[in-house]
Amino acid sequence: MSLLLLAALLLQGNGSAPLRKSDLVRLLSGSDISSGELAQLVRRNCLTFEPTARDKNDLRLMGADPAMLAAVDDCARRGNRKRAVPVTRAAPVRPAPPPPAPVAPRPSPQPPAPPPALMASAARSGFISGGGQRGTAGSQLPRPVLFEARDSSGAVLPRQAVAFTGINARVTPTSAMTDALGQARAGVTLGERVGSATVIASVGVVEKQVAFNVAAGPATQLVVMCGQASVAGHFAIRPDSIVVLRVAAQDGFANSTPLLGLRAAVADARIFRVVGVTQDSVAGSVQLKPDQAGTTSLAVIANGMRQYLTVTVPPRASPGRVDCR
Repeated sequence: MSLLLLAALLLQGNGSAPLRKSDLVRLLSGSDISSGELAQLVRRNCLTFEPTARDKNDLRLMGADPAMLAAVDDCARRGNRKRAVPVTRAAPVRPAPPPPAPVAPRPSPQPPAPPPALMASAARSGFISGGGQRGTAGSQLPRPVLFEARDSSGAVLPRQAVAFTGINARVTPTSAMTDALGQARAGVTLGERVGSATVIASVGVVEKQVAFNVAAGPATQLVVMCGQASVAGHFAIRPDSIVVLRVAAQDGFANSTPLLGLRAAVADARIFRVVGVTQDSVAGSVQLKPDQAGTTSLAVIANGMRQYLTVTVPPRASPGRVDCR
């Protein structure tokens, strides 16, 4: 069933089954229904799982708003109340026995009932390898994740459909059948955000998840800031004060990465001079002292990269208290 069809059925009331975490993730990331409709869905259908703080953080990362998170909390509270209140069942009323029915001809024998469907056990099923790996943003992890499905007796379950969903991660394939050992595997490519990534496996109503660490990749660009604005190409500085440029290194997804070997060089030191360079493991600064009006180039060097800037010192200070413009 497509995601749009699933969303439509749920909103029309044709789908009343409790929602799994992977259902919420797919609806948040791929459907066009509003956040109010999503909150209404959660309140009406409720959930197959008791949401933890980590589950709610994952939903928040996928775009869940406060109304939807409140609906998730309300559903969890309703589930707790239902489990806490015992249900007293009235003794069934035994009806009077009916009069003897006339003897009917013996029916033809019926085929035997099919064996009960095999159900995965939440206690026995889960990821058995591939979790806890660390990689850089956008990279593919060296080892796939391996999920194993077992029933309540511990027996492996072959030919079970397993759906994989990624949060800050891309999973390939997104679904697979368990093999003769009850196992299904998938490759994981980490997302763009530094921090954590999660993969969720769903088989029937059972959901299990595994986490990974996402680190910044190698530096691919230098970012030079003056005040609150980034500077690039050509800019001017005030002639009557020392101007401080802040320098940081970023990977290809704009994640901060350690700054290494910061230096700066001026083509014509008569116009302005570099009077100081400082840095720590995260960022650094370059201090410039204008000496006379003119235009020259400045090279900012770090992490094996150079960024060239053209800097103009005007004849006199511009109005206001802005260092760069």
